[in-house]
Amino acid sequence: MLLVILQFVPLALAAITPTMVIFVTALMATDGNAKRAFAVVAGRYLGLLVAGFVALFVLHQIPDDRVSGKLDQFEVLPVLFLVIGIGLMVAAAYNLMVKSVPSEENQQSILSRLRRLNAPVLFVACFGTVFVSIRQLSLLIAGTAIIKDESNQVGENLFLLIILCLVMIWPMLVPLGIKVGMGERGDELLGRLREWMSTHQQAINSAVLGFFGGVLVAKGIGGLY
Repeated sequence: MLLVILQFVPLALAAITPTMVIFVTALMATDGNAKRAFAVVAGRYLGLLVAGFVALFVLHQIPDDRVSGKLDQFEVLPVLFLVIGIGLMVAAAYNLMVKSVPSEENQQSILSRLRRLNAPVLFVACFGTVFVSIRQLSLLIAGTAIIKDESNQVGENLFLLIILCLVMIWPMLVPLGIKVGMGERGDELLGRLREWMSTHQQAINSAVLGFFGGVLVAKGIGGLY
């Protein structure tokens, strides 16, 4: 099990999403009890759990051993890693060379509109965005494929899925931890974090997607031979 969790480390890096970190820190800047920020994180986590459970269920329909006329996990999983890895590397290149970062004015306008939403609406919205985010789904499928590749025990799979989903939201837990642990004293630190993420978000996205994409491509190629 420890070896599986260690394979989540590259995914933890790829899960760094500056936009969501900026959003969570912005909510806490205008919400002293961080209720809406907790709603955002909880919605994202529950959405990941549901999508991850579905992905694991589908992957478990793939035969573990070779069956005549059917694809088995030794044929499907390496190809899955390879396809997702290449897709993430292409996304990294596009993000770095083509996609432009929204201006500070546009970002503030979007955040201003989102800050008007109450906690239940934010929870539902963040729950739903998991199922339409190609990046989140790609990382989640890759993570569940790692679980399926290494373990076939149901209880262990579910435990690893819980860990996987925590790994995917850890960047949003950092500002929450600062707020809960430091209170108002952490506001200045959160402000600096938000500013740094906003300034470097394009480079961060490209680096983490490219790195994890390369890891998956290497894993996929290794599984084909």
